Amino acid sequence: MAKSIKAVIFDWAGITVDSGCFAPVQGLAEASQGVGITIGHDRAWQPMDLASLDHVRNTVARLREQGIKIGVTSDDKAAVMERLLPRARAWGFSPDFLISSDQVSQGRPSPCIIWEKLMHFGIQNPREAVEVGNTTAAIIEGKNAGCWTVGVLMGFTEPGLTRAEVAALSGSEFQESRAAIRARFYRAGADYIIDDMDELVGVVADINRKLRQSAVHKLLTPGPLTTRHAVKQAMLTDHCTWDDEYKAITRSVLDDLTGLAANDDYATVLLPGSGTYAVEAMINCLTSWDEKILFLVNGAYGRRMLTIAANAGKQYEQLAFDATRPVDPEALERKLSEDPGIGTVVFVHCETTTGVINPLEELTRLAKAHGKKVLVDAMSSFAAYEIDMPGLDIDALASSANKCIEGLPGLAFVIAKRTLLEECRGRSLSHSLDLHDQYRGLYAGGGKFRFTSPTNILLALRQALDEYEKEGGLAARRQRYRENQQIIVWGLEELGIRPIVAAPHRSYIITTFALGDLDFAELYAALKAGGFIIYPGKLTALPTFRLGHIGDVYPDDMQALVDLLTEYLRMRRNRAETP
Repeated sequence: MAKSIKAVIFDWAGITVDSGCFAPVQGLAEASQGVGITIGHDRAWQPMDLASLDHVRNTVARLREQGIKIGVTSDDKAAVMERLLPRARAWGFSPDFLISSDQVSQGRPSPCIIWEKLMHFGIQNPREAVEVGNTTAAIIEGKNAGCWTVGVLMGFTEPGLTRAEVAALSGSEFQESRAAIRARFYRAGADYIIDDMDELVGVVADINRKLRQSAVHKLLTPGPLTTRHAVKQAMLTDHCTWDDEYKAITRSVLDDLTGLAANDDYATVLLPGSGTYAVEAMINCLTSWDEKILFLVNGAYGRRMLTIAANAGKQYEQLAFDATRPVDPEALERKLSEDPGIGTVVFVHCETTTGVINPLEELTRLAKAHGKKVLVDAMSSFAAYEIDMPGLDIDALASSANKCIEGLPGLAFVIAKRTLLEECRGRSLSHSLDLHDQYRGLYAGGGKFRFTSPTNILLALRQALDEYEKEGGLAARRQRYRENQQIIVWGLEELGIRPIVAAPHRSYIITTFALGDLDFAELYAALKAGGFIIYPGKLTALPTFRLGHIGDVYPDDMQALVDLLTEYLRMRRNRAETP
């Protein structure tokens, strides 16, 4: 990932020397005359326009103060440039490297000439370079090379006007011409469009700001999380939701998600939004108004379900447990025996408040033995833990694309028994979160969302599912996450930083550590500077922080974090010991 701009590449004609791109014509005329050839172009002998050169000199000087290399590209032959370059140097403009179109295999719109310049400067990432031009050809060339592109309105190269001709334009003609040029630059894909060269330094500063914001960090969080390049790349195609090809992609996502945990007796319902959207839809639609719901709560996400039920006017009770311990099956057994009026049991599989893993199979079998419906929040466990919905007779679960499937935020889903989805017609208080209507739309409509589909996010999810299979499915992903966790836990314990959940009850999704006397803000800043993003704790009674083990992160990343934390603690001790 690029860190800052290292080179700015200018067009010779129209940017660095003359307005309207006439200096190369003059140079060509002079060079041709020397070998007995006369060029009759009526503009060939117009004087060079040096007015823009002052802007160029100042801009280049300010860029060089930042250590930025200056390159120049010319569409003219190298022989012509040999005559022009000494004049430019005499006027105070001397680029670090100049290359002409006849010195590479292909000219514009091929990126060859820019890539040649980047190689000369030792720049491997084209996002560390800016192409500056005042023609659409220059912008397209820069885009093809992968550089940032800046279109400069100064000079009116596009219509081929000299500065004198520009001055002769009426006010309305001037504005119309500039607007037309701006429109052409925008259509060509310019990242920035500026009036003149004086603005370029500010543009470079803004690009550097964006590069800092997009610097690569390993997200040690339970979602959003670090995703593979292929997943992000998959978003770069636009699709129409009515298109048969797109609907086929949607159907394949539905089938593959269902296949990860269930069979044809179940269906997957996709919902635009965060995972909570799916949890709310599941609770509201798959429980009737006259049945009592029992929530098993041992963390913030369990408590969130209580809020959902209360807002929907559902009948419910809760069994609350310590957030550092799993739900107690014996307590569930007692409650179900005491209250036969309970119709549905709902719990979180992996409670990411602390990373505690609840005993899915035991809780489900107990509830089923009492004839209860079971709904599971499998937000951060789906695709990392084995969940046999048909074998356990789980009625429904909710999860999200941006957890262990390693997709992107913006799509959640409910996998439920088809019979339940058919029965819940008319039950939802929310039109948008109506599982029955969404289910009928997706399946009867051949993969068509009822409302606008988050097309780009779905394409990323399709790619994420492909990546999941490529890695080796559940077995491979589970093994990687386990290794990630082991390295983190062992490494931090060596540093005296302890997990707050006992080993038998820890998930390998996320681990919560006691913060001790560490300052979270300082710790966060130090780890971020080293390339890692961590999570604050969610407990109010105990200062903690959380480290996720999921996403496109690997054991060597975990070891790098341990090493970074070791160095941070060493420097912290040294500061404390310094008088």
